[in-house]
Amino acid sequence: MDVGELLLKKHIDEPMLIFLKNNLNTFEKLDIVRFFGLNSSSRVDAETLAEITNGKIEEISKAINELVKTHIVDEINIEGKKLYEFSNNKKTLELVKRFIRYYNNNSIRMLIIGHLLNKGKEVK
Repeated sequence: MDVGELLLKKHIDEPMLIFLKNNLNTFEKLDIVRFFGLNSSSRVDAETLAEITNGKIEEISKAINELVKTHIVDEINIEGKKLYEFSNNKKTLELVKRFIRYYNNNSIRMLIIGHLLNKGKEVK
């Protein structure tokens, strides 16, 4: 466990730490889940998510596909177009609501961002 994770653990509960480590382990995923957490009834395509999050379409598409696999985001086809919407799984909804509350706290948001930045350095 790195320093960033230890600091996070002091401010968030264990299920949220696990959720962050397993599901929100990139800035793209973090931005997508935050978008859907704040706009839970939205249906958008990958291009729109890339615009909203100021991300590259390739990275956003990869992140969306990973979030679909973990059932945080659902993929639907409407008239041949792939759209994405927030999962209606109650456990997921609760985790994301709690994540949004944590993320709205400036101190915790900085710890989460620092943790992601530190993880990025470890990979390289």
